[in-house]
Amino acid sequence: MPGELIPGFVPDGDGGSVPRKITVADFTRYFLAQFPKLGDEGQDEIIQDAIDTVYAIFTGVRTLWDMHKTPVWYEKTQTCYRLLAAWYIADLYPEFVAGVPVMGGIPLKRKKIDGVDLTFAEAAAGGNKNYEDLLDSLNSNPWGRKARLMLKASAKRVMLRNRTNV
Repeated sequence: MPGELIPGFVPDGDGGSVPRKITVADFTRYFLAQFPKLGDEGQDEIIQDAIDTVYAIFTGVRTLWDMHKTPVWYEKTQTCYRLLAAWYIADLYPEFVAGVPVMGGIPLKRKKIDGVDLTFAEAAAGGNKNYEDLLDSLNSNPWGRKARLMLKASAKRVMLRNRTNV
């Protein structure tokens, strides 16, 4: 029904709705094991600041999956923003990360381990390399790489349409 708000969604200002913003509780439910220090008293502000920042940086994420059925749209949006918040916190505060290798905001291009030298190639389907891919900064930790994959593979971003899901 027009004007009726779907549970878990908030008005978008244009008469429609978008998935609600993730909360500190959402973040800690999924990532407290990897960020145990953020469970300490008084650390919620760091998480909230990260959430606010990634929503400001990645404003269009809320509509990337809006052609899908409501539960898929909601879950993909929430998952992507949780990953982006984890990426942001790991880059700014690598000392808060436990058990996950992070580079402190530097994308990993080459690594030497026990005499084995690994050099990561540019993506084969990268297209025109005369421009900088603005999502490359997400390659600095595992959460950013997962969020980047979600953003790059979004059906709306690549203009794919599945007429049965409309």
